[in-house]
Amino acid sequence: MDMASFHKLRQAVQENANPADDGYVAALQGTLEKGLRGSRLFAEVELGRTDDVDKMIIGVCRCADDVAPWEAGVGVERLWGVAALDAQWEAHHVAANDSYLEFEGALTIDANGRYITLTLVAEPALVPEPLTAGSSSDGNDGPAPRSATIDA
Repeated sequence: MDMASFHKLRQAVQENANPADDGYVAALQGTLEKGLRGSRLFAEVELGRTDDVDKMIIGVCRCADDVAPWEAGVGVERLWGVAALDAQWEAHHVAANDSYLEFEGALTIDANGRYITLTLVAEPALVPEPLTAGSSSDGNDGPAPRSATIDA
C-alpha cells in the first residue's frame, strides 16, 4: 500500500475511534520487540511509546551485517502480520531501499475500533572504515609520504 493511502485509512480509523489503552500498546510493543530482536535482522533495536496518535509505538533499528534495509523491511512486514493476527483490522506501509527502511502500521484491537499505531525506521549496518595503505594498528600513521619525481 502506498503511503498516501495508508495515511488516509489510518486517519479514517482515528476519526471514528479511540486509541487503545496503554496495556494493549505495551503488549504489542513487547511482542514486536521480541520478534525484532529474535529475527536477527537487526544489530540494534529500540522501541518506545509516545502520546502521538500517529506513532503510539516508535522504533529505531540498525540492520545486522549483510542485511539490507529493504530485506529487513520484508521481515518486518512478516513480523507485523503475525503480531496483527488477532486484530479486527490492519493496514501498513513499507518504504525501503538500500539505505533506509520506514514501516508504518495501524491496527484495531476490538469491534469498538480502539487502535494502535506504529512507526519504525531502520538504517543499514555500520560499515567499518577501510584500512588505508601505510596505516597500522599501533596508532602510527607510518612514514611520511614521498614526492614522486620524473627525470626527463
